[in-house]
Amino acid sequence: MSLQNEMRRVRLTNLEYTAKRLRGEIEALSRLICINLDCSLKRPEDLPIGDVDTQFDELKAKWGELAVAMSEISRLEEELK
Repeated sequence: MSLQNEMRRVRLTNLEYTAKRLRGEIEALSRLICINLDCSLKRPEDLPIGDVDTQFDELKAKWGELAVAMSEISRLEEELK
């Protein structure tokens, strides 16, 4: 059983690293979207809506990956108790 627990701990560590990376990527994308939508920097008709749409799709995908990782982390932590 200890070998299985060790494998779970390794998986947990990898998932925690993945979650940390995804949080950073989400934060960076959020900042970029905010800058691109700042009407004090550009007139509304000059806003890069196509780029923001693509960035928001990336943001949603990364958020989904983070949700899956966090769910897996919770499950592994429960199993390791």
